[in-house]
Amino acid sequence: MLKNILYAILLGVGMAACLADRDNTDEAANTTDTAIEGGPMTQTVESGTPSPATQPADFVIRKGQVGNIRIGMPIEEMRNQVPAGLQIRDTTLQNEGQQSTAYVFSGPDSPRGLLVEQTCDPDCQVWRIQVQGEEYKTAQGLGIGSKYSEVTQHHPIAYTSLGEAGFVAASESTGMSFLLDTSQLDQNNLHNLKPDQVPANTLVRGILIY
Repeated sequence: MLKNILYAILLGVGMAACLADRDNTDEAANTTDTAIEGGPMTQTVESGTPSPATQPADFVIRKGQVGNIRIGMPIEEMRNQVPAGLQIRDTTLQNEGQQSTAYVFSGPDSPRGLLVEQTCDPDCQVWRIQVQGEEYKTAQGLGIGSKYSEVTQHHPIAYTSLGEAGFVAASESTGMSFLLDTSQLDQNNLHNLKPDQVPANTLVRGILIY
């Protein structure tokens, strides 16, 4: 009888230990940081800081700002204010032969939502924002896939230019440049193309905010 009791106690202790080990393993698996190609993935906010839910305003493009990301915003502040449902990772860009760190904001439906470039002199701040995701729109509904004719209705185009980013139509008064799809344009004549010569149905493939 005593032998059976001791056996039952030892069996119970062994099972409790196994459950504790499994719980610890599951907890560790759930807290493991994830990373994707291009740089380490950073979670939305620091531990203990409440994160606001993603709102429609988080995807609005306006002068000098996209969502809550502003031109001139300290990078540390930007990293600590990523809305819930979005992620941020570091990446490296080549600008005029020089490497620089930039930041990619993405969500489950858009792996390339925003590309944020920085300037450090000496503190790092947001220098330029490139809209790459279709979910981001201006108050007039302009975004990726909009037509050039729709852009010119709300954004006076000062000039067009061919540069590292591609062929852009710049609206200096609103602080935005619209990257245009050139697949239907004469590639040999892009550097001569004036704003009023761009075909109306040319599509927007990106927006730069500076």
